Amino acid sequence: MDPDLIQIREAAEIIGVSIDTLRRWDESGRFRSIRSEGGHRYYKKQDIEIYLNDLLKLAQDWVYSGTEIPSLYYCSDSSIFQARLVKMQEKFKTEGDALLKENFSLIVSVAGEIGNNSFDHNLGSWPDVSGIFFGYDINKRQVVLADRGQGILKTLKRVKPELIDDQEALKVAFTEVISGRSPEARGNGLKYVRDVVTKSLKSLFFRTGNGELNLEVGSPNLDVKKTENSFHGCIALITF
Repeated sequence: MDPDLIQIREAAEIIGVSIDTLRRWDESGRFRSIRSEGGHRYYKKQDIEIYLNDLLKLAQDWVYSGTEIPSLYYCSDSSIFQARLVKMQEKFKTEGDALLKENFSLIVSVAGEIGNNSFDHNLGSWPDVSGIFFGYDINKRQVVLADRGQGILKTLKRVKPELIDDQEALKVAFTEVISGRSPEARGNGLKYVRDVVTKSLKSLFFRTGNGELNLEVGSPNLDVKKTENSFHGCIALITF
């Protein structure tokens, strides 16, 4: 057998999904296998690596359609997220280049703020699937987080009911200090995120509902627009 091909069972273990899931993905065209003459499914190691490295697509597929995601990237609760955040910090410290080693603490703090927001603001009120997507790629210099929570608009409307849409909610979340009933404070960590990204990192892509925000280093201005597709929850792509 071609040494670059592996059986479906091993592929499922590497990706972190069930064999039945891989069969469904193959039949739907989402992730194709190579069939032997006997009809058995095999997978290229390179195809699996490429699939696992397309973090933003994996996160988007999950938040938009609820498709299963590799267990490697799923944090069912905040304790798992914190443990993986520490692992990311150690990886960046030991394996990153000089620039990454200099800024790793800022990247970790920004990712921590966004991930913790997901857990804090959806505690006990997840619409369907609890937990978050969390993945990172040193070579692509990116961190991706996502959740299938209530989204920023619904969260902020509890203390700011006059908010109209997702675009306005995004602007408020990244620019205003909002205080609710003590000790509740919603979205204030995102002001910190904005400050770090525009001063020290490269960019932030953030989407919630049908609102999309882009931040770039050196530019404090918010680029907020309406998207065609809408979903409940949030997606964030941090580049550094």
